[in-house]
Amino acid sequence: MFALRPFARSVGLIDRPGGRKMHIGDIPVIGGLAMFAGFLISSIYSYQALPDYPYLIAGLAVLVLIGVLDDRFDLPAPVRFIGQTCAALLMVGGANVVATHIGPVFFGQVVQLGWFSDLFTITIVLTAINAFNMFDGSDGVAGAQALMGLVFMGFACVMAGQMGFIPLIVSMIGCLIGFLIFNWPSKRTKSVRAFMGDAGSTMLGFLLAWLAIDLSQGPQPVFTPVVVLWIFALPIFDLFSSMLRRMMNGLSPFHGDSDHLHHVLRRHGLSSRKVAQTVLLGAAISAAIGVGGYRLGIPDGALLLAWLSMLVIYHVVFGSSLVLGRRHPTPSANEGLAASAIMSLWRQRRR
Repeated sequence: MFALRPFARSVGLIDRPGGRKMHIGDIPVIGGLAMFAGFLISSIYSYQALPDYPYLIAGLAVLVLIGVLDDRFDLPAPVRFIGQTCAALLMVGGANVVATHIGPVFFGQVVQLGWFSDLFTITIVLTAINAFNMFDGSDGVAGAQALMGLVFMGFACVMAGQMGFIPLIVSMIGCLIGFLIFNWPSKRTKSVRAFMGDAGSTMLGFLLAWLAIDLSQGPQPVFTPVVVLWIFALPIFDLFSSMLRRMMNGLSPFHGDSDHLHHVLRRHGLSSRKVAQTVLLGAAISAAIGVGGYRLGIPDGALLLAWLSMLVIYHVVFGSSLVLGRRHPTPSANEGLAASAIMSLWRQRRR
C-alpha cells in the first residue's frame, strides 16, 4: 500500500471529490492493485490447493486491469462488461467451475440446471461483480462484507472437514485486513487513506463468486447454494432493491444514484465509521443465519423463504420512502454552508 502511493500519483490513480463523490481530498485508488499483488504472492505457497489456480489468477488479472483503467480513464460500460464476461468465461469454460444445481429449494429433490448451467453461472458471476462494485461506496463497507464472507466460508469449510480451500481463503483474508488498515474510517487512517476502486471491488466479487460456487457444488459440498444468498445478503439486497427502485421511478435499473445502503445510513445520522460497523455486524449476522441454519439441518426451502422475506423488509426499510422518509432530502441552508466551508478549507490547504 505504501509502495503504490507514489505510483498512483504519477499515473493519476487518484479519486477527487465531485458529483456523487462526497469525500474530501485526493485519495489514491490503490487497494485493488495492492490486494491482488498480496494475494498473488501469498498464493504461491498454497496454489496446489486449487487445481484450476491459473484460470483464477487470469480472471482476477483481467478484472484488475480493466478496473485500474476504469479508475483512471472512466471506461464506457460495454468495455467493462466485456472484461467481466471474459473473466466469467475463464471460470466457466476454462476451470469448469459451474453451478449445476441450486439445491432442494422447493422442499423436494435437488433442482438441476442442466443445459442452463453455464449461462446461469455466468449471470451469477456478473451479478456478484457488479453487486460488490455498487456496494463499494463508503470507507470499509465492501471490505467488511468481503471479510465476513470469507471468514464464514472458511468456518464452514472447517466444520465440513474440507481444508483444501483454507490456505487461499486465509490469504485473501490477510490481504483484506491489510487493505482495511488504510480504508477503515478512523482518525488513524486520515493521513494514509486509500480506496480499493473498481479494480478491488470487481476482483472481490469475482473471487467470492468463484469460491461460493465451488464450495456449494460437487458430490461433497461445504454448503448448499441458498447459504450463499445469506452469506452475501447485504450486497445482493442492495443490488436488487436499487434496481427495483429505479425502475419504479421510470429510470434504467443501471442508472447511478445516491440511494444505496451507505447513502441512506449516512443521511440518517450515522458517521462513516458507524456505517462500516453496521455493515460488518449485518454481514456477520446474515452469514451466521445461513451457515448456522444449514449446519442445524434447516431445509433449504425454509432458508430461501426467510431470505426472500428479508429482501422485502430490506427494500421497504432502505429502498423505499415508507420507513426512513424521503430518499432525496433537500439540504438545509446550514448544511449547504457547512459543505461550502469544508470545501473552501480543503482548497486553501491544497494551495
